[in-house]
Amino acid sequence: MKSWMMAAFGCVLLAFVGGCKSVETRSAILHNDAGRHDLAIETAQQALASNPNDAEAYFQLGVAYSKLDSAGLAYHHFVRSSELDPTREKMVNDNIQSNFAKHYNRALNFQKQDDLTSAAEEFDTATLADPRQAKGFFMLGATFEQLGDSDPTYYEKAVPAFDKVLELATPADKHYIDALKHAGRVLAKIGRPQEAESRFSRLIEEDPTNYRIIEQIGYDALEAKDWKSAAVFLDLAARARARIGAEDFNLYYNIGVAHFQQRKEDEAAIPMAVSFYEKALELQPDEPQTVFNILVAYVAGEQWQQAIIWGEKYVGTTPDNADAWRLLSRSYSELGDDSKARECASRYEEIVKKGGSN
Repeated sequence: MKSWMMAAFGCVLLAFVGGCKSVETRSAILHNDAGRHDLAIETAQQALASNPNDAEAYFQLGVAYSKLDSAGLAYHHFVRSSELDPTREKMVNDNIQSNFAKHYNRALNFQKQDDLTSAAEEFDTATLADPRQAKGFFMLGATFEQLGDSDPTYYEKAVPAFDKVLELATPADKHYIDALKHAGRVLAKIGRPQEAESRFSRLIEEDPTNYRIIEQIGYDALEAKDWKSAAVFLDLAARARARIGAEDFNLYYNIGVAHFQQRKEDEAAIPMAVSFYEKALELQPDEPQTVFNILVAYVAGEQWQQAIIWGEKYVGTTPDNADAWRLLSRSYSELGDDSKARECASRYEEIVKKGGSN
């Protein structure tokens, strides 16, 4: 009797310190060991019905769901096991990492086989296996972006994946920078470049010299003649440059070009273009091509008086450009100054006959 009571007391003491395993929990362990994972889930759930704080039962559920490739459920139960029993933290993290690596590496293998759909599925599962790892979300977004080149609906899926990277990482992390680049390009492709500003603001706040990243996205858009995106990203870069006293003539000039090219869709495009050309001239006063572009912009906007002012400014330093005289002639004509219009037209014809620029 005495020995029985000591044994019973010992079990109570063990339960207080580390918890006695219930019959159901021990059954779950045995089922997992034997590969009967469905039964392991059933008995572990029975154990939790009796004792919701059974850390071992949660752990066995994590094991069973891992074996059944239910990565999200595995993660949830492993984490809960660690919360209930912090001494399990390393063991839990090892299992979570193992699940993540399994699906991440599967995805990489599918990529090598050019099976991007299967790769995306595995990267998605990897993010469920460990939603704390930014690289899983980055690779998921990058794969969606690749798929989007054939099926644009995937672009919409790429943006949330890249946003998750921005949530998990810091601007010092490579994945953060790469996710910003990709998010910016995807947002441009789907016609939502303005949304990039909120995503890039943290990067600029941390270090304004990161303008180079945004600037390159803008120049890529400019080269692709995606004028709207180019204007958005180059303007972001220009504002970042201004904060550190690194304003750039070419940047302001190209923002002007990007705005001017949108003049048919946006009535504000011409004044915006002129304002950026003028910013460029603050850095390189009287630069001929920029002055000429302002002339062209005012003609396009039918602002004839301004066109004359800038046209005269231009021909005063660059008198051999036939186009400038042609535009001046039209501007004077529109304002009813026929004498000046004929004079400018005569200069235009003279230059053309001599084989001058046109």
